[in-house]
Amino acid sequence: MLNEALELWRGLPADTRRMLLSNVWCGECRKAVTIVDYHAELIGVVVLKGFCGACGHKVARVIDDLAPAPKKKARMTASGLYIFDVWLYGDEHYTEDKKIIRRIRIPGSKSLYNFAKVIIDAFDFKFDHCFGFYDKLRDRRNCRKAFELFVDIGEEGTPQAKGVKKTRIAQTFDGVGEKLIMLFDYGDRWQFNVVLKDIRKGDKGAIKPAVIESIGKAPLQYPPRED
Repeated sequence: MLNEALELWRGLPADTRRMLLSNVWCGECRKAVTIVDYHAELIGVVVLKGFCGACGHKVARVIDDLAPAPKKKARMTASGLYIFDVWLYGDEHYTEDKKIIRRIRIPGSKSLYNFAKVIIDAFDFKFDHCFGFYDKLRDRRNCRKAFELFVDIGEEGTPQAKGVKKTRIAQTFDGVGEKLIMLFDYGDRWQFNVVLKDIRKGDKGAIKPAVIESIGKAPLQYPPRED
């Protein structure tokens, strides 16, 4: 947050900044002093932290009303086109510098079942196992969000989970930037990290799900076994 804080601070007029820098309260000197060797932090609003120019003790100054504008939350609508980045996590070919990513466009009216099939097809896997979407994996029983195919087929799964066949994408994601994890094949545990990147106005000419960008070569779902 340091860069954003400095950007906001430097956006003030120079004479205003000079006035604020020379009017910082020092608890040791018991008076207003000039702050020196300072830096800016964003803690809801911009806060200058540095040292008293007279005695050297730490001082700070809150810059009232200097805060970033609140980000507008994209309106969630089933008729919109949802843009997701989906990347395969934990594969032996994955590194921080070499991610295996598919950017997917899909209508918000589609079910999570349909979304999962599009994801699996995008990585050239066979859609032949159960799966679920979760907001965390380590403790699925305490997930805030959990959606599983087990619910739709009457099998035992995570107690609080909802089904995937009747749950639409627009009902699942609260806003741009939200992340869920799709776990596919509970034996081999293929993990796909799903991030909602954008919501665009629906276009009658482009309503089918599609992979609009592909980065990295997907691994084989079933690599040949050595004899």
